[in-house]
Order: sequence, then C-alpha cells, then structure tokens
Amino acid sequence: MTSTDPNDPIADALLGESTYERLKVERYALIKGRIPQKLVYQSGLLFALALVVPIVATYPSSVQATFPGSDPLWSSPLVLWVGVYAGGIELGTATSLVAVAIARRRYEPSLSESQVHAMLNVEDVASMFGLATGGFAILITVGFFLLGHAGTETVTAVVDSAPRNPYGQTGVSVPVIAVGAAAAISSCVVYAVGRYLSSR
Repeated sequence: MTSTDPNDPIADALLGESTYERLKVERYALIKGRIPQKLVYQSGLLFALALVVPIVATYPSSVQATFPGSDPLWSSPLVLWVGVYAGGIELGTATSLVAVAIARRRYEPSLSESQVHAMLNVEDVASMFGLATGGFAILITVGFFLLGHAGTETVTAVVDSAPRNPYGQTGVSVPVIAVGAAAAISSCVVYAVGRYLSSR
C-alpha cells in the first residue's frame, strides 16, 4: 500500500508502508503526538525548571534572609530536590524517546509487529513519566519557589505548616544556580534534538 492524502494523517498512517505509524494510530495512548513534538514539550518543561534562578534572584531581601546564608541562589533547599529528580526524569525519558526514534529510522523496513509494539510501549511509558510525572514535579518545584514572591509571611506560614522546612538546607549541597543552569542547557539540547528529528 502507498500513502494517501497527506492532509489526512490518520488514513495516511493506516494505509502507508510504515508498520510503526500504522500501529501507533491503531493503539490507545494517553499522550499522543510524534516523538519530536514530545521532545519539544520536554524542553519546555526543563526551561520552566531553569526559571527557578531568575525567580530566586529577584526575591525581596526579607525573603532572601530566610534562606541559609541569606543567599538563596547558592542554597540547596529541600524542595529543590524535587526539581533535581524531575530534571533527571526528563533527561532519562527524553533519551528513551530519542533511542526509539533512532531505532525506528534505522530498522523500520525490517521491524516485526512485536518489535514495533515493544518500541511503542517504551515510547508510551517514557511519555507518561516525562510529560506527566516529571512535568508535575517541575510545576511543584517552581510553585514553591514562586511563593517567595508572596512575601515573608507566606514563606513563614508554609514553613510552619510543613512537617519539614521545604526551604531548609539539605545535607548534599546542590545549589539553585547549578540546577537552573543544568536545566537551561538540557532544555536547549533536548529542543535541538527534537527539531533535528522533525527535519529528518
């Protein structure tokens, strides 16, 4: 069979020669879309994580004083570790998506349906963890840091109501500025890879 109307991507996938595209259209997936598009979304999430640096850098001096050493950019608050884990999830799942895309392009003419199903399973799991789980964790991280702009009273209320101070220093020092810089660089890399794959 050959491709049909390019304006009807579903029919094109069902009637085209790509087993991967046909099975992808036929199966249910909570997060749909092509891999390059998902990578662009993930780069956006990593960019959102990088925003913790300008958020913290523009804290009022009264809020900065509540952080260890009165320098939140170089502090390692507990809540930042949620962002560290989220960034790791984004990078790990983005790597999985890229591996699926590369394997598909390299072996597609000879891929069996079972092999394609296995690849689609990896893609679906990576998409769920990257865009849902990792995305939610990044939003939580950024949200906690944004609370600092609501004033010292808000930060104090959050600290008093939490079982453990979310802005308190952790044993392993990973400063805010380092996490933000790593997230910004990772965002650019993931975006570039996504755009490269979409152009191939």
